[in-house]
Amino acid sequence: MFFCFRTQIRNVFDQIRQGRNARLEDLLLIDRSLIMRRANLIDRHRDMRLDVDNMSYEELLALGERIGYVNTGLTEEKILSNLKQWKCVLKSLDDPPTSVEPCCICQEDYVEGEDLGRLDCGHDFHTACIKQWLVIKNLCPICKKTALDT
Repeated sequence: MFFCFRTQIRNVFDQIRQGRNARLEDLLLIDRSLIMRRANLIDRHRDMRLDVDNMSYEELLALGERIGYVNTGLTEEKILSNLKQWKCVLKSLDDPPTSVEPCCICQEDYVEGEDLGRLDCGHDFHTACIKQWLVIKNLCPICKKTALDT
């Protein structure tokens, strides 16, 4: 079947090269072959995939032990040495109002005198909130850029 299919495709390419008009069915045959070729590339690693949906609890635990734990966060020391920190100072009532967004981690508004931290990308957060975040993942919760270069 596959050999016959390849022969048909080769014949279509020969017709096109010789300047003859190809039929719509012939062009669809070529298109189908490209799709099938791409599908074969995608499924090349089918036997290496794990079906975790049908694994038992014990099998999942064993898999977790084999794979191990990948930590993408930072240590407390690296956070403290690289995070730009300051006290929150709100504008006076005489200044025009600005739209200050709340901390996107805890969703609380910033209050005068609170400790704030700024990531390398320029986004600000409560220091306590962003420390907890950075211990788990060194990415900005807003823009997903690397939070602190260490």
